[in-house]
Amino acid sequence: MIVAAIGTRPEVIKMASAVQALEARHLPVEVVATGQHHDFRMMGAFLGGLGMQVHHSLDRSSNTLFDSFAEILVGLGRLCGERRPRLVLAVGDTTTVLAAALAARKTGAAFGHIEAGLRAFSRELPEEEHRIAADAMADLLFAPTRIAVENLSRERVNGEVFLTGNTVLDAVREVVRKPVPPDRREGVLVTVHRQETVDDPATLAQVLRAFEAVARRNRVVWPVHPRTRDRMAMAGLTMPAGVECVEPLAYRDFTEMLSRARLVVTDSGGVQEEAAILGTPCVAVRERTERPETIDARAGVLAGTRTDDILEAFKQIEDEWDVYARPRPHLYGDGRAGEAIARICEEFLASREAASVSAARSAAAR
Repeated sequence: MIVAAIGTRPEVIKMASAVQALEARHLPVEVVATGQHHDFRMMGAFLGGLGMQVHHSLDRSSNTLFDSFAEILVGLGRLCGERRPRLVLAVGDTTTVLAAALAARKTGAAFGHIEAGLRAFSRELPEEEHRIAADAMADLLFAPTRIAVENLSRERVNGEVFLTGNTVLDAVREVVRKPVPPDRREGVLVTVHRQETVDDPATLAQVLRAFEAVARRNRVVWPVHPRTRDRMAMAGLTMPAGVECVEPLAYRDFTEMLSRARLVVTDSGGVQEEAAILGTPCVAVRERTERPETIDARAGVLAGTRTDDILEAFKQIEDEWDVYARPRPHLYGDGRAGEAIARICEEFLASREAASVSAARSAAAR
């Protein structure tokens, strides 16, 4: 049996096609929701939209980073101890991923890391530590790009590395069949939620001022993350004038909106990928990114978080619109990453089973 751990919206998106492909191969999979995104608006709608059935839900009482991690680790450890999976899968770089890796290793299960090898080369980002630690413990490392493979090769990880492509392409193609042509696009979509963007009031104020400036000349729609609303309230900051603030959207709704937007301004790693796939130019409100492919391919601009720099990146894209407004799905494989991951898992488990049977026969013969 395989356990697939999910804790956030991006993990639902990127786990869905792998779970579906495993089930198509008649491999038993149990999905566990860790509760890291405890707000239904942030995760529940995505589960339904991508047809993900949850078999186990962990109870959580704390929202602090350390206590949340400890609760998820204990919950996954107990579940793995009771269910005895042969393989645990997790995707991405959250506390859920790190907890899943530790729970698997401490209960005798193998661990497979989907989206392995991403690096921003900054330990200031909490996700970077999660990625490095999860990759160090993984038996199977499913790298989405060649750059990710190269990162893992330099680190000499112990597990086996596979270039599978990115399951985000599987998900996008499931919900958006054909992107809107560049000349029919309009409006700007914005999203921010990351710790380094919203937890510091001065940084968040700079980003909000950029949104307000963009809204003077463009229709701007912002599905506001609950975390961002909370941080704005704590800092006494107000919503930017002219920005249309809406509740978080279901995945299909958000992706279709992204496919129609002329430009997206975001600090999300996943949205950087989705924008490149759909041909929506992206201003990445980040100092560093673990998705360098999007910047190298000129699908987006790494802008930082200062107001003037964000606006300059916006202008750069507008000035070179034809260069940036082109779909680049090839950056993330062929759209069958879930199938590749399922095939590798099946072969891995079969080889382990064969080795176990062989060892048992050798012991009986002695």
